[in-house]
Amino acid sequence: MLRLAEDSPDQLKAGTSANTRSRNTGNSEPAAPRKASRWLRTAAALLGLTIILLAVFFGFAIHYWLPWPEWARTFGAWAFPILTCGLWFLPLGHRLARRTAVLLFVSGLAFAYAIKTPPSQDWVALMEKSPHMERQGDRITIVNFRDAAHAPGTAPVIHWTRADFDLSTLDGADLILQPFGDLKGLAHVMLTFRFADGRHVIISMESRQAKGQSFDPLAGFFRRDPLYPILATERDLIWERLARTPPDPVQIYPLLADKAVLRQYFERVLAFVNAIHRQPIFYSTLTESCMTTFINLAPEAFIHVRWYDIRRWVPGYSLSLFQQLGLVDHSMPAETLALRRTLPDGLSAPQGFASDAAWSAYIRQSLDGPTPAPAP
Repeated sequence: MLRLAEDSPDQLKAGTSANTRSRNTGNSEPAAPRKASRWLRTAAALLGLTIILLAVFFGFAIHYWLPWPEWARTFGAWAFPILTCGLWFLPLGHRLARRTAVLLFVSGLAFAYAIKTPPSQDWVALMEKSPHMERQGDRITIVNFRDAAHAPGTAPVIHWTRADFDLSTLDGADLILQPFGDLKGLAHVMLTFRFADGRHVIISMESRQAKGQSFDPLAGFFRRDPLYPILATERDLIWERLARTPPDPVQIYPLLADKAVLRQYFERVLAFVNAIHRQPIFYSTLTESCMTTFINLAPEAFIHVRWYDIRRWVPGYSLSLFQQLGLVDHSMPAETLALRRTLPDGLSAPQGFASDAAWSAYIRQSLDGPTPAPAP
């Protein structure tokens, strides 16, 4: 009986191995479910965070995007994120049905938002007409070329004209910067192209304003206003800023680029103007603004800016970028150059000059020496 109860060494070894395999198998069986559970919790947390961000985003979009009365847009901007997050997160019954409804509604809203095109509206007088270009060889005609007369404290007198230019006589271009007071990171960017006869085509990419509205940089994130290219005389766009009370600072920087490259750049801008004349697009604070639109259109031979360079997105810091790229004078620090290229106070109004070309020459002379008197 004792011999029958005893195990041989081989039997003991086999039993030990079986026990070891049993313990190993027992430890590995719950590992996979635990790992899957962690992934599910992580995915659920990310989805919940996405719902919160979308709810907040579309709350702002309702305020800026939908053509509702002010009170309705304000109510919707608050109610939408609260209702969306409540349906998603509150521990109530029918959770799957509630979350499915939220996903369907947010997806539908996102689709409508994505396909929206700028509607026609009653535009402010300075943005009433859409400019475009007609071309025959080197000869171009800018239709709805703006030449408004500005005076402090009075409404502008607006002239919409047809202006003819010969591309073969394109002689140079300048960068125009308009800093916004003490907010160093904010500025408006314009380009002006000079022809051999002294005339200029100055181009400003702005958000088109309907009557009763005003520019709001936040609205540029939510597809409220169309992108509006202004093609105008310098005595219009530059004096418009100098005639304000107090006057806005305006800086003029000659561009150090080959004429052939500048012509290619100008032609690209005009082609873009024609494209959005046919099919308007939205102004975007990030991707289609006064600064980024010009960067997007620039030929590689003229400028190439990495997407992660913060100066691409913040015009107030762009001067050092243009210096680094060799597009403007880089013989001195940006702060010193800005002081030297800022138009002085007390410039004479364009109305005292025989032509736009004469006033353009006058304001540039004020940067190179004593301010000359206007022609009689």
